[in-house]
Amino acid sequence: MADLRFEVGALVMCNFGPSGWKLGRVIALRYRERGWPAEMDAPYQVALEADHALIYVPEDDARYCREASPEELRIARRLDALAALPGPAGTELESSAHAAPASLGCAGVPTHAGSPGYRDGRCHGCHCCPPSWSSVELYSEHYRCAARNGLRVTRRAVDLGTVRVGGSVHHRAGEDAPNEGFMQCPTLVRLPPGLRFTDDGSLVGAVRFDPHRGPTYGVEFVAVSTAAWDDPEVGLVRLELRLAVEGNEAPDTFDVDAFAQAQQRARAAADRSLDALSDTWERWERGALGNRDTCEQMCAELGQLRALLERHPRLDGGRWWGLLGGFHMNVHKLLENTLFECELYLGHALTFGDPEVRALAEANLAGCYQKRLLEAARFVWMDGVEQMLRGEWAAAARRLSLAAAKVDGWGWAVNFGDIWLSEAAARLVHGARLGAPEGARWITEAAQLQAKAAARADEAEVFGPGGHPWAAELGEALATYRDLQDSGAGTAGWLEALESRTTYWCAQILGGASPFPPQPRPRREDAAALTRRLNDLVRACE
Repeated sequence: MADLRFEVGALVMCNFGPSGWKLGRVIALRYRERGWPAEMDAPYQVALEADHALIYVPEDDARYCREASPEELRIARRLDALAALPGPAGTELESSAHAAPASLGCAGVPTHAGSPGYRDGRCHGCHCCPPSWSSVELYSEHYRCAARNGLRVTRRAVDLGTVRVGGSVHHRAGEDAPNEGFMQCPTLVRLPPGLRFTDDGSLVGAVRFDPHRGPTYGVEFVAVSTAAWDDPEVGLVRLELRLAVEGNEAPDTFDVDAFAQAQQRARAAADRSLDALSDTWERWERGALGNRDTCEQMCAELGQLRALLERHPRLDGGRWWGLLGGFHMNVHKLLENTLFECELYLGHALTFGDPEVRALAEANLAGCYQKRLLEAARFVWMDGVEQMLRGEWAAAARRLSLAAAKVDGWGWAVNFGDIWLSEAAARLVHGARLGAPEGARWITEAAQLQAKAAARADEAEVFGPGGHPWAAELGEALATYRDLQDSGAGTAGWLEALESRTTYWCAQILGGASPFPPQPRPRREDAAALTRRLNDLVRACE
C-alpha cells in the first residue's frame, strides 16, 4: 500500500523494548483482530524469524519497526561472521564481496595482545597480522576482518551427539587441516564444565553439572585457527563442535537455593553499577560534570563492575560483560584511550552464544568499528604531519589523503576539517616547489581541500567570524600565490614563509594545542595484562 513503508515480504527489525530488536518478515498489511473496533487496524503483521511467532506492529513508525540492515540479517542467520550464510535455495551467500587481498602480514608489525595494529590504516580497520586478531575481528558481523581482507575460510563441523552429565567426550584433532592455533579466541564459555579444549583442536574430558543451564541443553562451540591464513587453499579454519547434554541435574551436595541467591545478589550489585554509570553520564550530558571528572568517576565504577564479573563470570549469560564493554565507549568519546576495553569485553560477550547477548554486543560493536576507523584516521593524519615536518611533502600528501578517506575527513576528536587542511598545506608547498605547469594540479587540489575544510569548520560554529585560523591563513596564502603568479613576481620569499608557518601548525597538531585536538591520553591499564586476566578467568571456569 502506498501509505505504508513496507510491502508484504519485507524483512524488518521489530522493537521489543528491553529485549532488543528482533528480525521478522511482514506477512500482512492493515492487519485486524477479531473484536477490534471497526476503525482500528495495525499496519503490519509480522512473523518473527527466530521462533515463527506472529506479532502485529501498532504504528508505522521507525520506533516500532525499521528496515533490517545487512549486518542484522547476518546476525539473525548465522552464529558468527565466519559461519556459512545459507541462501534461500540451500546455497551459500558470501557475507560480502571479497575485497582484493589487503596488505596483510606479520613482519615488522607489533603482534602482542592488545596491539592497536588497525591504526596504520592499511587493512580495512583490522590488525594486519591475522594471528593477532581478537574475538571481535574474527566473530563480529560489523568487523568481518576475514571477508574485508579477502581471506578464504575453511569450515569443519563435527556433531558429537548426546552425552549425559558424567559421560566422557573424546574428540581428537582431524588430519585434513592445520592442527594448531585453535586457542587464539575459542568460545570456551560455551563448553560444559569438565571438558578441556586444546590448541590442536581436541576436546576431551567428562561432563560435569553446570548450575547456569537447564536439565538439557545444546552446545555450539566454535574455535578458529589462523595458522594457515596465508595459504590460499586453507586460509582461516573455523571448527564447530556440536553436542547435546542431558541429565544436568544438581547433585545432592550442591545448594541450589544458595547459588540462586548469590546470583541474585550479584545481579543487584551489577544493576547498581549500571545505575551509577548512567547517572554520571546523564550529568555530563546536561553539563553538570566536566570531562575529566566524568572519566574518573566512570572508570572507577567500571573497575568495580569488572571486579564483580570476575567473581561471577557467567552471570546472566554474558549480558553484563556486554554492558561493561558498552560503557567503555562513553569514556572513549571523552578521549579516554579505552577502545581496547570496549572490544575486549564486547568480544567476550560474543563468545557466550546467547542470541540476545550477541545482539546487545553487536549493537555496540557497530559503533566500535567506526571508532576504529576514526582512530586510524587520526593516527595516519599524525604520521602525515610528521612527514611534513621532515619536508616529505608529496609523501605526506598521499598519507594525509589516505587519512581523510577513512571517514570523509573526520577522525577521533578531529572535527573541524584539520586533516584536509594538513593535506592542503602539503599540496600547496609541493605544488609551489614544482612550479608551473607541473605544480598547477597540486595547487588546484590544495585550494579545493582548503575550501572543504573551511566549510566544515564554519558548520561547527565554534570559531569566530574569521573561521578556523589555519584555514584562513591557507586561504590568504593561496590568494597571495595567485597574485604573484599573475604578476610574474617571484615566489621564493612567499614559499619560505609558507613552509615556516606550516612547520608551526604541524608542531601545534603534534603537541595537541588549540585549535587541534589534545593528545590521546596514555592507557590506564596494560592491554596485554587485561587480556591475560580475562583468559585466565575463562580457563578457570573449565
